[in-house]
Amino acid sequence: MAQMATAGTEVQGDSLSSLVEGVSRLSDAYRKRVIDVLDSHGIPEPQQGEWYSLEDAIDALDELVDAIGPRTVKTIGKEIPETVEWPPAIDNVETALTALDDVYQMHHRGDVGHYDFEKTGETSGRMVCETPYPASMDQGIVEGIVKKFNDSGAFVQVEEDETATERTFEVSW
Repeated sequence: MAQMATAGTEVQGDSLSSLVEGVSRLSDAYRKRVIDVLDSHGIPEPQQGEWYSLEDAIDALDELVDAIGPRTVKTIGKEIPETVEWPPAIDNVETALTALDDVYQMHHRGDVGHYDFEKTGETSGRMVCETPYPASMDQGIVEGIVKKFNDSGAFVQVEEDETATERTFEVSW
């Protein structure tokens, strides 16, 4: 699946700070690596309230996928929902997955794509991720949201639907 264009789009420093903070939860070595890679792409340690080129951020994330692998990037993605401030009304998996696009849009400017959640069962749904982010990052973010807001237990499954024309994850909790 081709990655969408990111020219002229921006990401808020708060989002990149969440990425760095999420990585810090894994290890100091990964934190340093992410900061170094962002810096090499023209993004010094991200600051809250500042805006940065999304194209540069995506290039840095693609480099990280190549360097540390998609599994580690997925693990980093899982940590991001723990570091993002969620509106108080969001208190369960369904509302969190439904609100993901609103949270995403607040932290990005320009045509940055979207997240679209559709509930398919009592504890299941389908998430379409049409974003420029690596698939492993999107999968980790979705899984992290389910883990953060899942009151019913530890079960979480997020599997990519390889037959879909868009990046789609089947989600169960």
